[in-house]
Amino acid sequence: MGRGTATDNLPARLFLLACDAEKERLKWGDELGYAIRAATLAELEARGCLKDDKGKARPAGGHRTGDPVLDGALHSIAEHSRARRWSTLVQRERRETCLAVEEQLAAAGIISVESRTLNRKRIIVSDKSLPGELRREAVATLTGTEPVARIEPTRAALASFAALTRLCPELSWRVRYQNRRRLKELTARAGVAGDALKKALNARAAASSGGG
Repeated sequence: MGRGTATDNLPARLFLLACDAEKERLKWGDELGYAIRAATLAELEARGCLKDDKGKARPAGGHRTGDPVLDGALHSIAEHSRARRWSTLVQRERRETCLAVEEQLAAAGIISVESRTLNRKRIIVSDKSLPGELRREAVATLTGTEPVARIEPTRAALASFAALTRLCPELSWRVRYQNRRRLKELTARAGVAGDALKKALNARAAASSGGG
């Protein structure tokens, strides 16, 4: 994207996609946490730092990325003696990972963060066109005709994760429904983390409907 390494990873791109540059706030709450966690796992998998081991995520070969957010998540996963299911990892440490991404973007000068009352934050994106660019990219990926097999896994993840967690108002219910087959293919193209995100969201919905 040409804006520095802080925006070269999927979690940061999804965070920025969810920013409302005009109202200077994040559009969503917990949905973003699920998306960011899944994006972190997808990025680690794409970089060869995580591998799937019979449905569980396992660190691979002692790799490190040099990215503090990704490496922090990888360290947290690696410090447990037993590998955990991908969907479990999507649900864990959502707030911490979001805050880590926020701090990374702020340190790079891509956003600035100011406190507001009632624990709300003012998120100011330095380049106000950036969130819109990312949302247009996600929409174009989901509604386009480019064969899914030719789409990079991280680009597939940006579109499918934004759609599944409804971070992008342009990806309305109608758009998602009309492109439901392609959304399914893009989610699969995103790697194991795509299916894990769906499972985590389904578990959350089931808990909510059951009063759990």
